Amino acid sequence: MKTTAIARFFVAVQLLSLAYLLMSASFIASSIHGILIEFAGIFLGVVAILQMKIGNFNIVPIPKKDGVLVTHGVYEWIRHPMYLAQLLVVAALVADYYSLLRLLVLLLLLLNLVFKLNYEELQLVKHFEGYRAYMQRSWRLIPYIY
Repeated sequence: MKTTAIARFFVAVQLLSLAYLLMSASFIASSIHGILIEFAGIFLGVVAILQMKIGNFNIVPIPKKDGVLVTHGVYEWIRHPMYLAQLLVVAALVADYYSLLRLLVLLLLLLNLVFKLNYEELQLVKHFEGYRAYMQRSWRLIPYIY
């Protein structure tokens, strides 16, 4: 499979999973804990996008030719904060509007994002000279865990 086909497959699974989780129940959590976790995810995602800068952002896990490696702000600690943000938002929604199918889709999204970030990091190591050193001083997804 070509590199772009694999990358687009990861994006398709991600977007379909997110669409299902956001449309199969309310997209606003019902509990105070869920609302706080969902808000934290939205906040993290917005901050990560602003720090990455829109022109540098790419949903496909292939670095842009003229892309810039961002290692400040939330990226100083987490290499993939946008993925964490997505997981926080939808995990809160799955917990508050639970069904087995929604849980399975959340697990599919998590698995897909882990494969996607591993694939993306292989591309980033090739593209950015300092990425390997950045990997040594930051967490992939969840600080102190992964």
